[in-house]
Amino acid sequence: MLYHQLKYARVFKKWPNVAQPTTFSEKITIRNFRPKTIYTNLADKFKVREYIANTIGEKYLIKLHAVFGELTAEIYSNLPDAFVIKANHGSGFNLVVHDKSDTTFEQLSALTRYWTKTNYYKKSRERHYKKIQPCILVEHLLQDEGHIPNDIKFHCFNRQGDMHIFIQVDYDRFGLHRRDVFDTDWNKTDIRMGLPNNPTPMPAPKNLPEMVALAKRLASDFNYVRVDFYEAEGNVYFGELTFTPGGGLCKMYPENVQHQWGSFFTE
Repeated sequence: MLYHQLKYARVFKKWPNVAQPTTFSEKITIRNFRPKTIYTNLADKFKVREYIANTIGEKYLIKLHAVFGELTAEIYSNLPDAFVIKANHGSGFNLVVHDKSDTTFEQLSALTRYWTKTNYYKKSRERHYKKIQPCILVEHLLQDEGHIPNDIKFHCFNRQGDMHIFIQVDYDRFGLHRRDVFDTDWNKTDIRMGLPNNPTPMPAPKNLPEMVALAKRLASDFNYVRVDFYEAEGNVYFGELTFTPGGGLCKMYPENVQHQWGSFFTE
């Protein structure tokens, strides 16, 4: 608990109220050290696939080319020319490979070994990651009109069946990273979350109503969860479920948003 209180204090220049939390970040901070048991399997990027298949259907899963504990030369040789490779047990363990000829087996082997040997819990102290057994996933590289699709992230607050949703869009996550926040009618809000807004807001996804309905379905059993999707070539694909985004340390503007989101968030 003290670890997270200190991290919070460094970012927000004040001590979090963990006894009577009122802000979004305070409530996420508490989840870091007091998670529900189910969060472990649902934060596991491999195990969550079964939950998604059973809850909304397999068609929303990104095609999985391989899953393994250690990359071998045989596995590498059978990978497609383009793919996304990632670890299942934390955040930031991912690499987009547009052309396999630009990398080597040795490079990918070293990188994936580093990922699987890294104890993400020791880095973040987010307790629900502690018991995830590391593995590596290789997924199909989604492209939409020749570009990697934007991340479309649904912050879902379920207060006694009354659902409040804010939609975060991350642009060019591996380049000049920008971020906007929309409501469910795709009106751009004045909320800023840690990054500058994009000069040109993304137009509404073609499948926005379907995404909203899916997000509500996946969030129905939780007081708060972030549900991530992609839209590519006219289809919707599931990204991940996140219960402690940014460890609760993302600054949000205007400042009243922290209290607004906190009021929607009843644990």
